[in-house]
Order: sequence, then structure tokens, then C-alpha cells
Amino acid sequence: MVRNQLSLWEEEEIFIDPDGLKPRKVEEIITDKNLPEDTYIIYPSGGFHPFYGVPNTLPIYQKKIWPFLRRIKFTEHGRNRRGRSLNLLQLNCDFMGSVNYPRINFAAPAGKKNQGWDAKMHRLVALAFIPNPENKSHVMHRNDDQTNFLINNLKWGTSSENNKGKIVRRPDTVEDKYKNMTLQGIIKG
Repeated sequence: MVRNQLSLWEEEEIFIDPDGLKPRKVEEIITDKNLPEDTYIIYPSGGFHPFYGVPNTLPIYQKKIWPFLRRIKFTEHGRNRRGRSLNLLQLNCDFMGSVNYPRINFAAPAGKKNQGWDAKMHRLVALAFIPNPENKSHVMHRNDDQTNFLINNLKWGTSSENNKGKIVRRPDTVEDKYKNMTLQGIIKG
């Protein structure tokens, strides 16, 4: 589901979080990718979740409290047919494929075909706003909700810490298995 969030952010000033967290340039936190300088900024809050506007979701998903990315510099070909910038539509956090983690898709730099990449939103948020003095490798969700990438729900941990207490759930009945396979798109009937 693609929503036009351009009008929601177009006129806003740079947002400073009440907790003192400031927006950060993405090229400062992602150093192993070929990101153009001064192009992407991650904000600690003030954005909408990918579930925004989806009926019957929890109220937290309808609040403008989520971290978000904004593109601040564009090339000429970064505009649609009407001449409007494609900034926020390109950086809208979304679920890609069958994974349960909201992700951001970064386009390939100009002149570099097939070098685009995507990143899990919770990892970008942790890299930008959560200190990691012990240099732990995994970003953990405190409440085990993979869709919740709020700063206060994330922490750094090890692989074993991340897997501790997880229960692999398998469908109990044939009906549960059918529902699960339908939701995954395996059954196309």
C-alpha cells in the first residue's frame, strides 16, 4: 500500500526530538555503502508507521511518533512526470517481500546500475540513535514486535541474547496451516 506522505512533511522545519535527539545524516551511520553526501537524513520521530491509515490497527500505528527518513538533495531525474520531487515516496518505510521488518529501499547512485540496496528500519534507527559501547552486532526489539522500530523499543545485543526465549510457532491445526500459507501467498487458489 503506497501512501503519498509528501504533503504531510513538505512544509515542516527540521524536527528536534523532545529528548534532545537530533536528525542525523545517513552517510554518517552507514559507511560501507556508496551513499551520496548530504542526501539522506534520519529523524528520531515525527513520521508515520507503514501501518498508518490501515483500518483496525493499534492506535500507536496511527500516531506521528515514528522515526523516518527524508531525502534532502535530488538529481534532475529524481522527479516524476509532473516535476514533483520523488523524495518521500522513495523513502517511505515499507514491508518488502515476505519479511516482517519494515525496510527502506535506497536507489542506486546515478550512473551505478544494480547498486541499490535496502536496510531494515530498526537497524538504521539503532545505528543513528542508540549508543553501542560494547559493539554488539544485533538490534533487538524489547517487546519482540518486529514492526516496532521506536527508539525506546530497541537495544543492542548478541545473537544468543536475541534468540533467548524465542519460541518457534508452527500451525497447530490444518486450518491454521491453511491460513498461514494463504497469508504468505503460497496458496493462490
